[in-house]
Amino acid sequence: MLEFQNVSFSYNGDNWVLKDISFSLKQGEFVSIIGSNGSGKSTIARLANGLLLSQKGDVLLNGSSLKDKDINRLAKFKVGVIFQNPDNQFVGITVEDDLAFGLENMGLNRNIIQSKIMEISEKLGIKSFLHFPPSLLSGGEKQKVALASVLVLEPDYVVFDEVTSLLDPINRKMILNTILEINRNRGVLYITHHPEETVFSNRIIVLNNGFIVRTGTPYEIFSDVDFLSSVNVSNLHEAILSKKLLEKGLIERFSLNLDEIVDQLCLN
Repeated sequence: MLEFQNVSFSYNGDNWVLKDISFSLKQGEFVSIIGSNGSGKSTIARLANGLLLSQKGDVLLNGSSLKDKDINRLAKFKVGVIFQNPDNQFVGITVEDDLAFGLENMGLNRNIIQSKIMEISEKLGIKSFLHFPPSLLSGGEKQKVALASVLVLEPDYVVFDEVTSLLDPINRKMILNTILEINRNRGVLYITHHPEETVFSNRIIVLNNGFIVRTGTPYEIFSDVDFLSSVNVSNLHEAILSKKLLEKGLIERFSLNLDEIVDQLCLN
């Protein structure tokens, strides 16, 4: 289990970006985090695998603190993080080099490395451009390579930090489908500005000014649009529409999916 226990963090020792944050993520769970810009979402992503260390409280991986040097190193392999801009994560000259980097750091022999690269590249459909420089790929292809470079390490948990924000609708849907597939046996911590991307969450955490201000199911969170507006959560168009239609009896159930809302209207 990945646990945040009363975590507070400051970049300058003065202003606390996160304040007394506590939550947990189990393998197979899908937990989303939403909140306005500056609420501390991306800081949580960096704390989750020890890229940052909290000044107060603790982040635990299977009960052990990431402040321990050995556990911190282990967390780099067991907790993968994928950021908004994949260009910032590439370290290899080619896609294959990039996928090999983490495996080489694990001390694996070349045959095992090649086998793992072939397996993940076939699974994610990137085998045809293994020998390409990442700079030549499309936005969706780059994000798939970034995902592959994390999954090839076989992590127990994967943190996604605004990974679809730079993608067109087609590539966005493709990446979301891939995330749902890997969630079957991995814990997913999903940070986003798009409410409709959180509908498959087991629970949603709402951040505001560094505090957790609410936790609940997608329905519990997004059916209270007045509260979300008060803490500056954006992109609530579908939630507002769905709530009004539900109140007027024009649809039977709350939804954040516009196509589903239209289908319900047609049935009525």
